[in-house]
Amino acid sequence: MYNILEVANTHGGGVHYIYELLKEFDEFTKKNGVGIKFQPFKYDESALSDFSYYDIYKELFISQEDWSNIIEEAFKTKDIWIDLFDKYSTSILQENLDKVFGIKLQTSVLDNTIIFQTLKNIDLSDKKLIINIAGRSKEDIKILINKYTKQLNIEELLIEVGFQAYPTRLEDSGLMKVKYLKEHYDNKIVFADHIDG
Repeated sequence: MYNILEVANTHGGGVHYIYELLKEFDEFTKKNGVGIKFQPFKYDESALSDFSYYDIYKELFISQEDWSNIIEEAFKTKDIWIDLFDKYSTSILQENLDKVFGIKLQTSVLDNTIIFQTLKNIDLSDKKLIINIAGRSKEDIKILINKYTKQLNIEELLIEVGFQAYPTRLEDSGLMKVKYLKEHYDNKIVFADHIDG
């Protein structure tokens, strides 16, 4: 069993809060199979200025320098995972590549050619890659797995299932996909959801 602590946007744009989280969870380490996942993005690369959440995205923005310092601190105890959303997040990945253990791609960015082409030009031979196949058909899953394993130089591809509503009802979580994936693929399975605690 391997667990990833997902910071997401709980920080509200406050860098100090991320450091507080790192202190609070410092007992969970890479030695006992724990990673931490950050989601850097830039407001004007993720949304248009007339989007209803644009101003919120601006508030959540963290600078590249701050991300590098955060990653440096987190790397002392945890495996680092980066969620890629846009060119900005790929630049965070590239700048901190030596500290990054793995990468995660949401289903919404699996067809993003800019991110894909950037990843093709990076040596990822010692990195794990999680692709979220939520909402994808069986045919599409096969195409994506072939694309990402054959065209990227990665150490390992992991397949993520799990519907992430707020909160996720258990019957909507996508657990039934695990059986199908295990029968048809040798990849490790990642499960993520937002079931109420």
